[in-house]
Amino acid sequence: MKNPIYTSSPWGFRFLELQEYCAALKNLGVDRLCFMTGPADGFPQALKGGSRNVSRICDVLAANGVAALECAMVLDGPDDDVALIAGIGAPYLRICEVWEHTPEALKTVAAKLHRLGKMAADKGLTVIVENHGGLMATSDDCRRLLEAVGRPNVKLNYDAANFLHYGGEDALAALRNVRDLLAFTHLKSVTEPGFGNGTFCRIREGIINYAPILRELNTFYRGPLGVEYEKPEDVIDGTRDDLESLRKWETGQ
Repeated sequence: MKNPIYTSSPWGFRFLELQEYCAALKNLGVDRLCFMTGPADGFPQALKGGSRNVSRICDVLAANGVAALECAMVLDGPDDDVALIAGIGAPYLRICEVWEHTPEALKTVAAKLHRLGKMAADKGLTVIVENHGGLMATSDDCRRLLEAVGRPNVKLNYDAANFLHYGGEDALAALRNVRDLLAFTHLKSVTEPGFGNGTFCRIREGIINYAPILRELNTFYRGPLGVEYEKPEDVIDGTRDDLESLRKWETGQ
């Protein structure tokens, strides 16, 4: 992939303050950052206060030489979170939740995502919905939901390990099934397939072979490549290791 945008999920960094997070990622060579919104009593790194804090957040980003790439919010969150995400300049708005795998949930969630997608489109945002089990456990599930949403700016955040972990589905097969839906990627690994069997881990320590996945992505995908190391206790070392692994896979080393 020519000149890929490397980034990292914010989840493993959730206990860092915003300034610490920005500095840590910049030190790892990442200057397009992903964030999450949150209530006042939420994780330290979460962006709080809604759109009234846009200027303060932008000042922190500028002081660290980084820019916003993506920001997560909850589907039933305040509309003002959409304004916050647009205000900090992030082109992607991510939704990552687990919804019950029922026809009723499909109808309800699709309607809510349709509404969010319209609101996001008015602000120039692409909504990316992450496969995270439940209603989005498999690639067929993801296709069913996003086709029900029916909006061109509501796309898939493909997470390779989540397909294997939550849906028991081969990550490469899943990718081929949803390639036309992709707008973002999360790359991590897992020690064993199947829900409840393994744990998420560093890319080089897991069972996912990323070489064919990256080759497949290279045939059509031009979006960001985001690693997602989830353990807060060594998140900086783990993210550094995953970025190095990803770059090696990308260059065929």
